[in-house]
Amino acid sequence: MNKNFKILFYVISIALIILRLLFIGNTLLIDDEAYYAMYARHLSWGYIDHGPVIGYLIYLFTIFGENSFTVRLSALVLLIILTVVLYNFGKQHFNKNTGIIMSLGISANMLFHTNSVVVTPDVPLAFFTIMAIIYYYKAYFIHGKYFYIGGLFLGLAILSKVSALFPAIGIILFPFINSTKRYILFDLRFYGSLLIALILFMPFIIWNLQNDLAFVRYQGAHITEGGSWSDFTGLWAGLFVTAGPILFYYSVVKPFLLIKNMKSIKIEIQYFVIVTIVPLCYFLSHSFFSRMEVNWPAPIFSGGLFLFGICLGKDWPLFGKRFAFQIAFSLFLILLVTIQTFFPLLPVKGKIDVTNRYHIYNIMNNQLEDYLNNNPELKNKRFLAENYQIPSMINFYLNPDLEATTLSINYHSTLYSFLYNDNNFIGENFLFLKRGKKFPDNYKPYFENIHLLETLYSKRDGKDIATYSLWHVMNYKGKGFYE
Repeated sequence: MNKNFKILFYVISIALIILRLLFIGNTLLIDDEAYYAMYARHLSWGYIDHGPVIGYLIYLFTIFGENSFTVRLSALVLLIILTVVLYNFGKQHFNKNTGIIMSLGISANMLFHTNSVVVTPDVPLAFFTIMAIIYYYKAYFIHGKYFYIGGLFLGLAILSKVSALFPAIGIILFPFINSTKRYILFDLRFYGSLLIALILFMPFIIWNLQNDLAFVRYQGAHITEGGSWSDFTGLWAGLFVTAGPILFYYSVVKPFLLIKNMKSIKIEIQYFVIVTIVPLCYFLSHSFFSRMEVNWPAPIFSGGLFLFGICLGKDWPLFGKRFAFQIAFSLFLILLVTIQTFFPLLPVKGKIDVTNRYHIYNIMNNQLEDYLNNNPELKNKRFLAENYQIPSMINFYLNPDLEATTLSINYHSTLYSFLYNDNNFIGENFLFLKRGKKFPDNYKPYFENIHLLETLYSKRDGKDIATYSLWHVMNYKGKGFYE
């Protein structure tokens, strides 16, 4: 790797940080981000959707002010830390090429780029999983003292999102599978690290026991949702694009090729193969019969990133073009999505244009806010909606005195289900904000009177991209009325 490429590495890394700072400071939160920002307003040891880490992370970065920038800043900070840690890890334990490849491989990557500008549980999941992989590597190959910090990161990874269990299983299985490392099974520090991880996860277990296993039941139903062949192909095609072809190859294909010849490859590589192939086997097999979102199998790439860096870094003259293609491909995607977000040039509309998600709620801080200011008598009404997304956006951008919520009628439980007792709403009047012009039929029996107040339009470049209707609903009868 020549000097010019090293300079390019620093230039790209710094340019991406600046790009992301500009992005998170000049776009609205998407609805899921607003929902997780509500976690930070209602801190708990657990939630029906996820563990508590994302809530505390957002809370930490919004102590001195809550806005779109501060909510997302944690995501960018964690990615910057990862790029530095990966560079130093690769350089110290393998070679400088590997350090640069892993650092830029995660920074200039559409999958991880999304984690730096959109704050979700995938942000701490990726950070703590990669840190756990690194420190267990150090514990296995350098000194057992690293087990304790490895256990800390492992516990936080699982507490962030339970899908971290799969790389965790790979980490734990390594000394069982590799005969030269079985002496570790007699090292109390190994078990001490697992105890640390369990202790960190214990509050979430207790929360579930106290709440009728709410998370377990919800996620159990969620992950068993049936899928089709088109869902399967769409998932892995999406990962091929967002992760980039070369990282995808070293994360999804290469582990199967390497595991056939495990005895002939270096023991250090064996560790990363096992850490990668365990989540890979789970998500690959599960996606055959269940519908998955493209971010769910992300733990595969937390391990695959190391195989990507080590394999390419060991012979730069041979594999340099692969790396250059991966980075060029990913940078093109990042720039394309960024440009499309602010200057929509591509002829795509509706859900096909993923950048619309930064614009479809822009009624919140203009039209809806103006309507309430012009009708101050409505400000003492609580907002309702039929999902968790709209109330979360209302709460974040309008911050009403009475927090908006969803009644979860013919809808799964949400954070709001644990905050408000339905019986306390009986007889009350509300404002109901609905995507679209028609009031939902399943809500009609629960109110004595329903009156349309206003139709609002989210616009992008002067064109309507989303329609909302605002209703005044009176005398709520309660869920028990029809049960």
